Amino acid sequence: MQSSNLINALQARALSAKPLILAENAPLTKLEPGQRVQATIQEQVSPGLFKVQVAGQSMQMQLPEQLKAGNILELKVMATSPRVTFSFLASSTPIATQEQISSTSRFLANLTQLPLERALIQSSSGHAVWPTTGSAPDSKQLAVALKDALANSGLFYESHQAQWVRGERSTAQLLVEPQNLLDKQTDNQPATPAMQPDKAATELSLPIAKELVPLVQQQLHTLETHQLTWTGSIWPGQQMQWEIEGQPEHHNIQPDERQWSTEMELALPRLGDVHAKLVFSQGGIRLTLRGADASSVALFNRQLPALAMTLREAGVPLTSAVIEKT
Repeated sequence: MQSSNLINALQARALSAKPLILAENAPLTKLEPGQRVQATIQEQVSPGLFKVQVAGQSMQMQLPEQLKAGNILELKVMATSPRVTFSFLASSTPIATQEQISSTSRFLANLTQLPLERALIQSSSGHAVWPTTGSAPDSKQLAVALKDALANSGLFYESHQAQWVRGERSTAQLLVEPQNLLDKQTDNQPATPAMQPDKAATELSLPIAKELVPLVQQQLHTLETHQLTWTGSIWPGQQMQWEIEGQPEHHNIQPDERQWSTEMELALPRLGDVHAKLVFSQGGIRLTLRGADASSVALFNRQLPALAMTLREAGVPLTSAVIEKT
């Protein structure tokens, strides 16, 4: 179940059909809350960022990339402090119409009410994270590969787009995420008979490709709960389930005081089922390790001092460890 905060916000957006637009480099004079103004697109500064003339004043706004110089928008001033904020009323281009914005908002609000116990992200590449066989993986390289597998899952695509706009992420990095792989997959599929009219109309009414609907639902779930689960092949023939949970942000908790936990489940050929949980905080790591039988637990206990030393050398002290049989 989603908390009421996110659902209410999306439903309110759906009813009002007035997404907020924050203006940059905007003077605070000549504008008042509730005022209706006409905005003219002057030029595109960068992808999604436009120079706009509003009430004789020049400012910059983040707007849909389909807009072009000369387009006219009808805006309403929502606030002038701490930042000048507008909402759409109408525009000369269909991308910013109330109908499309309201449809997208209703779509997102409906998604939040669908049952989803947790965000389950499956590897989109279809390949093992560590592709080689016959030798133990390098732990540092495997950690980087796991980070990339999660980062490229599409779950953080919108934030990656913002990084791309700021020049912090390359186009090639964006192209490996599911949102951009969909077109390639569609092109490679054989031709199929035409869809039934009612089915075609339903899919065309979606603001996104139907294949991405589960991913968008997972994004909303993760945003609200701070929890996600990734599953995929960690090396050929070896599946892993990886859960990550972040402590929700509170006004009385500093960013470096938040706790993060990660859990991994594997069914290994010799050790059997292994479950590991790590809780990260500013003070260090708390470890809980469960093995399938007594021999596995004994092996973990013998290797624990070496693990503690490795973590200490990496600047991440092991503050506590519990090793037990499942």
